[in-house]
Amino acid sequence: MSTYSCIASFHINPLTCGVARFNTSLAAELGVKVVTLAIAKEFSENKILLSIKLQEIDEIGKEVLTSMLANNKFRFDVFLHASDFSPLEDQILRKAEKVFAASSEIGVELSNRRADVICLFAPGAAVSSSSENTEINLLTFGMAHKISVAGYHRLGHLLTLSARSFRLEVSSALHEGTSFDENFFLVSSEISQAFGGRVRFLGFLADEEVSRRLLTTSALVAFFPRGVRENNTTVLSAMAHGCAVISNLDSSSPSWMEHGQTIFDINQLKSFPDESLITRVGKNAKKAVAEFNFAVLSQIIQKER
Repeated sequence: MSTYSCIASFHINPLTCGVARFNTSLAAELGVKVVTLAIAKEFSENKILLSIKLQEIDEIGKEVLTSMLANNKFRFDVFLHASDFSPLEDQILRKAEKVFAASSEIGVELSNRRADVICLFAPGAAVSSSSENTEINLLTFGMAHKISVAGYHRLGHLLTLSARSFRLEVSSALHEGTSFDENFFLVSSEISQAFGGRVRFLGFLADEEVSRRLLTTSALVAFFPRGVRENNTTVLSAMAHGCAVISNLDSSSPSWMEHGQTIFDINQLKSFPDESLITRVGKNAKKAVAEFNFAVLSQIIQKER
């Protein structure tokens, strides 16, 4: 049984915060959950591990933390990922039963206020085992605020019926002025559930890496609120690479995007296509978009002057 009832922190999403990633890995070893400071207040009867970087905590979070410290029943050890020499940190150092520092430098910074600081370390990510061989490797890209879930559910169902091994890799970029809010991570969770957990999140990929992956993946997956258009750059890029695309067509999709010929329409697929059909559609797609490039576009624009 773990010494702690939970690990409490401010940020808890491991995809966006290094401390949260650390906490997730440590919690897995301890056999406990990572919870927000607000939820941790409910654990006042049990000892918790407070694992934080005070510089990341906003004013509301600091108010919650101050309230927790005011509760005499609140028992905790603290793992500090940095020192900020604030009055709140001083209070934490006084009340904590044990104080762990993520490095000896941090330990030295704390030592004048807490002589028994235990200097530790922050492990890196575990060494991943070599990627399992899967028969179907799919790739999807999209802005964080645009991802549409319905198509992924249908595709996940078709893949399950195919009895072939599969995996979806997801790369998502941020549009200017937006952020990875909780809604995005809810959508990501839904996609993962649709694929039975066979999903790998890649984060942001540079154009060169996108190109490399498009040359080796089984198909690109891209779904849109209404239907695919000729200004969906990710789709045209995949087609130009000879990579088959699984998307959704409607009456406003370009005529050269034809199901089973140059693209796959998720709403017309009855089963996941076999490898030979995927290859043929990819080759047809490359021919279909051969003249949709910036050289041709610039010539057309200049002619219209």
